[in-house]
Amino acid sequence: MKLERLFEVKKHKLYTMSGEEISFEGKAFPVKWSNVEAGPEEYNEDFLAKLRDDLKALEDKNEFVFIEPVFDKDAGCEQFTAAMKHCARRIKDCLSVIGFAIPDAVFDQRSFYVDELSAKHGQYCFFCKKDAGSDIVLY
Repeated sequence: MKLERLFEVKKHKLYTMSGEEISFEGKAFPVKWSNVEAGPEEYNEDFLAKLRDDLKALEDKNEFVFIEPVFDKDAGCEQFTAAMKHCARRIKDCLSVIGFAIPDAVFDQRSFYVDELSAKHGQYCFFCKKDAGSDIVLY
């Protein structure tokens, strides 16, 4: 099921598709990598099912969030990205998800990360906190 894009980024600001600017503050929903992935290519489906339920509850309240992955394991960007891609698959029908954060640990490989998560989830917007001269940058 492909969802329609509800938000877009213009000049590093978040807007609804009807053109209303949306405040970004308070919209982060932290998700620990260690909760998503039990081992390489082994995922915690119970956690992901509860995450989906929590996001669906936000949807019922017409609330929207960015998933903010927490890079809390000692492994590489590819494994982290695979875990977040799997997470995105499990929450693909949650209208409450604006998109995903780009953790500082994958900042140098952000194109790979964004491409992987966007492949089947074109509705997502992305943001990072690490960028020259800015606190938060939306992509």
